[in-house]
Amino acid sequence: MPDTKSAAGAADIKVSVSGITKRFGTHEVLSNIELDVPRGKKSVLIGPAASGKTVLLKCMAGLEEPDAGSIMVDGQDMIQLKGRAHARMLEGFGVLFQQGGLFDSLPIWENITFKAINVQGMGRKEAKELAVEKLALVNLPAPTADLYPVEISGGMQKRVGFARAMVGAPELLLLDEPTAGLDPITTKTINRVIDENLAQLGATVFAVTSDMEAARNEYDHLFMLHEGEIKWAGPTSEVEDADDPYVDQMIHGRAQGPITMRMFARDL
Repeated sequence: MPDTKSAAGAADIKVSVSGITKRFGTHEVLSNIELDVPRGKKSVLIGPAASGKTVLLKCMAGLEEPDAGSIMVDGQDMIQLKGRAHARMLEGFGVLFQQGGLFDSLPIWENITFKAINVQGMGRKEAKELAVEKLALVNLPAPTADLYPVEISGGMQKRVGFARAMVGAPELLLLDEPTAGLDPITTKTINRVIDENLAQLGATVFAVTSDMEAARNEYDHLFMLHEGEIKWAGPTSEVEDADDPYVDQMIHGRAQGPITMRMFARDL
């Protein structure tokens, strides 16, 4: 297995994943994952469908507990943190779920400001104003705030999910397919908002994407996951010259190569 850990110093690493293994029953989805996410940069995780990408992201977001290994965030192992200490760490995260992950029973503005209201104690009037502000970032009009998820399209739900992830000036953005299903104009808007967040706040981004053009052109660092293992890691500027059959097949969408279609899903 290649060395997928960064050579950068600890101060340059926002998240360090070491030895992460995750099983569901007897099925091992992640196998001894090792990777370092550079601080203040945009990193992207690619891989074929059902390779374990979403499971890894959920582990990093604290939504799944690994069976082994550590996830160090700013030098603290989030897996070992409990109670209030764990909650404080998670307050610095912004998470976008692949399918939006909105609460059907809440209007859009309460979905966006759910953490601000229920964790940070923000007043409802101020929260609604904040929600409208975040909706504008993703090109959604203010009246959208009063609608319910069932009343908007899937693409709009994805944009609302992204707006929610941006609440609270997160230091770490974990994004699952941030631009999947969006039109080109909105895709550019989302990428611009991500870049502005990095520039203004020094935030770190770790995203999963199936968009190989975006993976090459919108991110600084790339990880290639296949069958629950990191096969390649490095700056995106080195992807085209990477002497690795897995990343070559994935980036160029080649039918022939070591990656074959699975009959059954791996991600849960």
